[in-house]
Amino acid sequence: MPRNTSRFVAAGLASLSLLAVPAAADAAPTKGLQDNAILSDDADLRASFFKDAKASKARTVRVLVNWDEKTTQAPADQIARIRRAAEEGRAARVKLLVGSYVTMGRGKRAGAKVSSSLQSKYVLFMGDVATQLKDLSLAGYLTFNEPNYKTAWPTRQERAWVKLSNRVYKQIKKNDRGAKVLVGEAAPNTRSGDASTNPGAFFRKALYLDSSFRPTSRSKAARTKLLGDGFTLHTYDFSRSPTKATSATDQWTHGNLRTTVRQIKALARAGRLSSTAARNIHITEFAYRTEGRFKTPTSRAASYLKSAFSLAKRNGIKTFIWYQLRDPKGRSDWKSGLKTSDGTSRRTWTIFRRLK
Repeated sequence: MPRNTSRFVAAGLASLSLLAVPAAADAAPTKGLQDNAILSDDADLRASFFKDAKASKARTVRVLVNWDEKTTQAPADQIARIRRAAEEGRAARVKLLVGSYVTMGRGKRAGAKVSSSLQSKYVLFMGDVATQLKDLSLAGYLTFNEPNYKTAWPTRQERAWVKLSNRVYKQIKKNDRGAKVLVGEAAPNTRSGDASTNPGAFFRKALYLDSSFRPTSRSKAARTKLLGDGFTLHTYDFSRSPTKATSATDQWTHGNLRTTVRQIKALARAGRLSSTAARNIHITEFAYRTEGRFKTPTSRAASYLKSAFSLAKRNGIKTFIWYQLRDPKGRSDWKSGLKTSDGTSRRTWTIFRRLK
């Protein structure tokens, strides 16, 4: 989306501290990776990952902490592996972006409430993660993964999720005062029938706004703001080119990136999101499948990746994270590696390394 250079530079200067974002109008997104290899106890596998991260000039590595819905403290083994990854990543000049994987909505009907005790446990859990990692130099934290998908959070409970996300934001800030905390991370569109809600509609309803971003209520609750230092997206689309928009602009797929950015800025203009967060938009999951019915042929995926990164750059996206460096070994319901499970490079890996 074309921008006035002087306006963008002013905005960029205000956000220099977030994930080392450059201020130039034509600055490329910071590249990032996500792969479970960094938490492996296989030292050679971890070393290979960080070598590749350095070679690709990736600067951010996203990692998720698993929560069992019982504890309020982060498991020692998970924290130890994350700390190890952060230390090993320093040599590769990467920083970790730490989020969580939760299934609070699994098995619940649409509109079901998540108990206050369960929510409080999650808030304390994420706060404990921040306490145990606060001495590390991190890229930041994420409050919640894909809240518009029914296994993570029950559908039709959008407003309750905002309250939870805000509590997590405050708890992380309380326990790690200098931390950057990012929000959003919605699934890009509806899938599996009624399993998810398009993110545009999800965030408007969550924040009491109609389709024109006007308030739907004058109550105090309706003035709630979604707290965050940046906003995050998952922009997967396995059915079309990453530059091809859909008519349904509430789908926040990659082809709809221009209208997605406009909607996020509209949330800020409506007073439901900070202007800082709306200026600092990050894609924290993007990839093309390498197996299964959603597979994209490698040559096409390589071409699509190049186009997707260019579109992200034109729309001022700050971080662009590819999901999976290597395919998982054996059977998996999700494979999207830039390399095969044995480390053989695909054309997408060559393109990813060259992106700038």
